[in-house]
Amino acid sequence: MNFLKRRQFFLQILLILFASLLLVFPQVYLKGFVIGSDAMFHFNRFYDASEQIKNGNFQYFITMYGFQQSGRIVNALYGPVFAYFQGFLVLISRSWFHYQVLSNFLIYVLSGLSMLTFLKKIHINSWLATGMGIFFMTTYPIQYWIDQQGLSAWPSAILPLCLIPLVNLVEKKQLSSLGTAISISVMFQIHVLSALFLVLIYFCFFVYMFIQSKNKKSLIKKLFVAIGLFLLLTMNVWVNMLDIYRFNQLVPPFLNQHMENNTITANSSYWIKYPRFLPILFAILFCILLDKRYKVSPFLKITGFITAIFTILATNFFPWATLSKLRVPFLDLLQFPFRFVIFGIVLLLIGLALILSSESKIRLAKPVFLMLLFGLSLMQVTYENTTKMIDWHNSETAVNRRVHSYIFIDDEKKMKNQLFSSDKKKILESFQKSAPDYLPLYKKDRSSKYNAYGNDVINKNRYFEKKVLNNEIHVFWKGSKNEKIKVPIIKYERTQLELNGRKLEKGDFSLSTIGVVSVDQRLGENELVVSYHVPWFFMLTLIFPIFAWIIIIISYLKKSIKTLLN
Repeated sequence: MNFLKRRQFFLQILLILFASLLLVFPQVYLKGFVIGSDAMFHFNRFYDASEQIKNGNFQYFITMYGFQQSGRIVNALYGPVFAYFQGFLVLISRSWFHYQVLSNFLIYVLSGLSMLTFLKKIHINSWLATGMGIFFMTTYPIQYWIDQQGLSAWPSAILPLCLIPLVNLVEKKQLSSLGTAISISVMFQIHVLSALFLVLIYFCFFVYMFIQSKNKKSLIKKLFVAIGLFLLLTMNVWVNMLDIYRFNQLVPPFLNQHMENNTITANSSYWIKYPRFLPILFAILFCILLDKRYKVSPFLKITGFITAIFTILATNFFPWATLSKLRVPFLDLLQFPFRFVIFGIVLLLIGLALILSSESKIRLAKPVFLMLLFGLSLMQVTYENTTKMIDWHNSETAVNRRVHSYIFIDDEKKMKNQLFSSDKKKILESFQKSAPDYLPLYKKDRSSKYNAYGNDVINKNRYFEKKVLNNEIHVFWKGSKNEKIKVPIIKYERTQLELNGRKLEKGDFSLSTIGVVSVDQRLGENELVVSYHVPWFFMLTLIFPIFAWIIIIISYLKKSIKTLLN
């Protein structure tokens, strides 16, 4: 029996792998490329991490290879461990094309297996779970990475896995402190905002079960243990983040003053068009939940409630236009209301799987309809992916020239070829985008931080030579006379500067609004050395989490081996 189950599971994994290959096949065969709105931002992050690994010049805080080698802080505030993981993928890929194919394939596989694993955990038929896993791969929470290189797709892919501890919470009325801490920690290491959404989901489940529980003290105790473990497993993120924010005022991410335009009932309706019939599935779920003829389990009840709330918040039924004018602080962090539907879609699929598994009389639960459902979604996304490749080849431009974009090459064909070049730095130099996220803010004014970074860093960078030596950025240029000039380097409070062999103190340089350094150059050769003075506790924030994760992984492997042997 165990042999048959293992063989069946192996076949289900093969199906997910086959579906993933089918979805990336158009790009492999047609050799096209997709540069979405977030592509260059993340490509710079991951390129920086890959070059650090390649050259052994590790710098946790400032960027030494990406972002014009400007010394700005990005990865330390934006999923540092995940950035190094993606950096490794960039490193082993021969070109950006190969990296994109590899990362797209991995996110398809990860999302499919994640949904399959979770649905099996909640006792869903394994073949239905496989189908829902493949269906999940074709929804926009995953396609967001394929189409726009939106990072929220990766948290979406692992979300089902991160919900596993909730199964025991509902079924056994017990909170797994370790499981909860691991789930939220993994999400936190990838994307802080997504971790907050996950915490919100856990909060809804916890409150419901707390009310139902007869042993409330035990639940509270385990909750505090989970929080303690979470803080330990994520020390490298939150401790260093607090240190950066303690000494620097940073430019916040893009401030959306018209959030009502970014809902699924306005300009972001594409979120519910993958597949086209997704709104119908939302309607089916809510109709069944409201129909008293159907028995609704506690898990489905909570899942349905959260799905409904998230769906409403992603639409203009919620007064986003009014809230945007009030400048509520949380909205600056949220940026786009459609983020709610990312998690809503994942919960929708889980809710549908529970309904289809328990209510066999529903027409949609019949195998023929399910196969049609999954087949159509797979065909649509394969067609969409093929169309994107054809459009890219037919386009006269290699990249989408959006606002705040800078092109430093006239030959579009040459730029396209750079995406297939082994020298991954070329395209990052040819096509650059101004993104002032996490730059230091030394003066509050109404000037465009996008333009400031574009003028003072991107446009001026080509007049300077930069090298990385011993975890430091060395900037070289030739001065025509003794005068004060701007050097395309960003300075934070802990950034240290050395000009022509002399360490600079605060009175020896000046800073622009976004921290661009101005120094007194001399006639002839000049060298500015840029380094970052890490806090005394920095190594502790790495060592403690690393040891904790190693212990957890070893314990899990031992448990898995014992299970296999038995």
